[in-house]
Amino acid sequence: MDPVLIVLRGNAVTGKTSVASSLQERLGTTDVMLVQQDISEEHVDMQIQMIQKLVNYGKKHFHYVILDGVLPKDSYGEMLHELIEDFGSQQLVYYFNDSFEQTVKYNEQKIQPHDIDKLKSWWIDSDLLSDEDVKLENGGIEQYSDQIIDDINDLPLF
Repeated sequence: MDPVLIVLRGNAVTGKTSVASSLQERLGTTDVMLVQQDISEEHVDMQIQMIQKLVNYGKKHFHYVILDGVLPKDSYGEMLHELIEDFGSQQLVYYFNDSFEQTVKYNEQKIQPHDIDKLKSWWIDSDLLSDEDVKLENGGIEQYSDQIIDDINDLPLF
């Protein structure tokens, strides 16, 4: 089986990292490389290079590479399109499409919630890479993980 790239994108505090961790646990920690991008927009060029190197390393050594982050299209879109193209049919791209109001509710449940004004400043409405992105909305970690596992099982075997 060729390695699979799973991209989890969306605004801060929408559950991407929780779903990525759930997938890593379910798929097997030795079979999954998890690459995470923080919210920081400092040194974007260096972050892009590091993400590319990590994902390419993961492609050579793991069955699954999960890329999780806000990854705004304006800054990361070109790199993401290149990675997606490189994985061919063995890639799945998800966009966590919750409303800002739902994000605020998730934020209130965090041990260390973000400042609401900070969340607003980070917010990007419907930052899809393409029409082919799978929108995840109004669900939970288990539901999203189940859907992604089902989608993996539907991928071609070669």
